[in-house]
Amino acid sequence: MSQRSSRLAIVTAVLISASFTGTVLAQAAAPVITKSFNPAVVALNGASIATITVTNPNPVLPLTTVQFSDTMPAGIDLITQTGGTCSTLATGGGMFTINPGTETFSSTSSVLAGGQSCTITVSVQGTVIGTHLNTTSQVTASNAPPGVAASATLTVQVGPGAPTLSVWMLMVLASALAAAAAMKLRA
Repeated sequence: MSQRSSRLAIVTAVLISASFTGTVLAQAAAPVITKSFNPAVVALNGASIATITVTNPNPVLPLTTVQFSDTMPAGIDLITQTGGTCSTLATGGGMFTINPGTETFSSTSSVLAGGQSCTITVSVQGTVIGTHLNTTSQVTASNAPPGVAASATLTVQVGPGAPTLSVWMLMVLASALAAAAAMKLRA
């Protein structure tokens, strides 16, 4: 190699490295997690399906080792997984665990491609009357900052049970029963 060629190579290397000095490569955007209950209002001991969706908002960059967990609050019992694509071959494999006894489930997806979403659906039961807020953990990925947690509300109401009577109807019923009892005693 001539002296001129080696100088040209050195100058080219210096120019290329100078052009990258101070350049910061963009970091991946955090994964996004959403949650919903369908239906959002159930009767006491009624069933609902919780859907958790995790999305990679990066158009090209895949996210790796995407994880979240969810623990049901008091008043909501976790029954079973009913479907979903997180932690399956659609997301490069991974692991899904569910433990109804502790009301907890978790998901790890190996790869979530750019723009890809995956879901987990679980069956739950409303066991205590009231409004119950359920919040997931943050969603994390090994090559992105953590995403914020997702929340949804399940409202459990008194179900359609025995019909109720107004005060006036109760008085009429009591009078009718008293009259029937009096007639029975006379006979």
